[in-house]
Amino acid sequence: MNVHLYLSFILTSLIVLVVPGPSFAYAIAVGMRSSRQVILRNALGMALGGLTITMALAFGVAQLFAAYPAAFVALKFIGCTYLVALGIRTFLTRPEPKHACKIETSATPLLQGFIVETANPKAILFYVSLVPQFADPELGHMEAQLLILGATFVALQVTWDIALMLGVHRLGAIAGGLMSTKSQRIINRISGTTFIVLGLALLTQERPVS
Repeated sequence: MNVHLYLSFILTSLIVLVVPGPSFAYAIAVGMRSSRQVILRNALGMALGGLTITMALAFGVAQLFAAYPAAFVALKFIGCTYLVALGIRTFLTRPEPKHACKIETSATPLLQGFIVETANPKAILFYVSLVPQFADPELGHMEAQLLILGATFVALQVTWDIALMLGVHRLGAIAGGLMSTKSQRIINRISGTTFIVLGLALLTQERPVS
């Protein structure tokens, strides 16, 4: 790895992560209404999704989408459908009693995070357009360089997402005793609307150009 390029990539990645965007909004929505366990599983799912995209990038997925536009369009609709459905379900969720025992499966948040990340064309466009710019062709082993860069971004992203979601969750816990059923309903509707808007926004993404 070119050390200068690698450090520049880390700095660029940090800037990308802290600037509010779709991922920022998604993390806020999850943090507002999820337990710590669900937050961590969701973040793990997003990390696995990011690693999947990284491996796909290293082995030429950008060329695949450029050659077969229909594949990218299909991916956009899958991501849009999932997020809109998730948003509608969240929007319609009824507030739970303060002391209700909420049972959550371990698989669902993990799968949700994975799907949101891998079916998000914006995430793919980021990996395709930005990550390769920090690989040094003169050093060779481009696949290995792309994997290292992608894994680095995933590590930074997961750290940021967990900190953000847990921070929002903590603020919610502090205010929990003051939240009425009406307040919980408003939070569910804000979260649901966020998911729906993010899903519809996926349809505006352009396919990668090789």
